[in-house]
Amino acid sequence: MDTFFYTFFVLAYIILIIWTFKSSQKELTYRSFFYLVIIGLLYDNLVLALGRFIGTGDLLEMLNLGRYWIHALVTPTLVLFSYGVLKLTDINWMKSNIAKWFFVFVAILLSVIEIMMGVIQLKLKPVWDNDVLQYVSSSSSSHPPYMIIGVTCVLLVAGFILYKKTTWKWMLIGTVIMGIVSTLSSFLPSGAVTNGFELFLLFTLALTKIHLEKKEFKGVKFN
Repeated sequence: MDTFFYTFFVLAYIILIIWTFKSSQKELTYRSFFYLVIIGLLYDNLVLALGRFIGTGDLLEMLNLGRYWIHALVTPTLVLFSYGVLKLTDINWMKSNIAKWFFVFVAILLSVIEIMMGVIQLKLKPVWDNDVLQYVSSSSSSHPPYMIIGVTCVLLVAGFILYKKTTWKWMLIGTVIMGIVSTLSSFLPSGAVTNGFELFLLFTLALTKIHLEKKEFKGVKFN
């Protein structure tokens, strides 16, 4: 059954990236990292959806290793997306180079932490879970998911600032719900549930990107 959900998520991400691109400004900004995150999650769900058809072996192991590398390299770019979104609110301190390089530093730091503490030492084994074949870490992690915690905190703070500054609430809502689901992930019946809420989070971020860019295009000033 989970194979169906992962296939649905792949199609949903394709629709989401097309819709967001058509509805957003076409120039490259820090907000454009949003597309990179969608592509990463699309790949993640595609590998999970195809696992049972590919079967155990070097190919599927390599594809699943790619999931971990993409997670470590791409997910922290949500920090840069947050910076790009906050720049649209005309907050004075966001206009400084110090703010820009702080966000860049945090994104790089979180990525390095995930690579050093997770990916480099990774050894994979094949596992069947709800009729989905995937390769997962053969050893249980002894440390918290620092990178996910860091990215969530940045999204949470950015979402709160947006709400206070513009009354736009969806980025904050999406991050809070995703944070709760991540905390309870070990109690959920399958990983497809978590992936479904990841899709919801990305949908709220897409709404945020489109909404704020349209406000900027119309010259609307935030209080």
